[in-house]
Amino acid sequence: MELERINMRDESYQASVQEIHRCGKLCFHINQTEPHSEEGRRLTDELFESPLPEGSVIFPPMQIDLGKNVKIGKNVIINHNLTCMSRGSIEIEDDVMIGPEVALLTANHDFADHWVLLCGKIHIKKNAWIGARAVILPGVTVGENAVVAAGAVVTKDVEANTVVGGNPARVIRRLETRL
Repeated sequence: MELERINMRDESYQASVQEIHRCGKLCFHINQTEPHSEEGRRLTDELFESPLPEGSVIFPPMQIDLGKNVKIGKNVIINHNLTCMSRGSIEIEDDVMIGPEVALLTANHDFADHWVLLCGKIHIKKNAWIGARAVILPGVTVGENAVVAAGAVVTKDVEANTVVGGNPARVIRRLETRL
């Protein structure tokens, strides 16, 4: 997959810094708010600029740099300490479960020029399960019903109905297809 190149010195990148600051402030307030409160839910909805869908919840604390670039489906459960670097966008479909301390990183730096970001969308498909402390890197799609084991570093797409684990993640086993 070809990753988008974004030069951090360009005006277009600098203009997005305001959005990064907006999201940083909102995450700070969300993380200081009483758990399961109406205020926390209101701030979370403001972070994403629309309400979380029915049945979806994110347990603070969290750190999300560009809330506008994150789309979350219905009945998604995200445990505490989520980190999203979402410059390349993140889509999480319905019925996904994400464990604690997961990092979804849509940007990396070019080895030749560290001021250039290499960005790619992360797409987590329906009914996937991402284990604790997993790291998903730019441009990765996690297939439907797939499981990413705790601590895995996912550098390539994960096929539907598979379990991956390790660093870098590799297929551990295949799951029976669900109807």
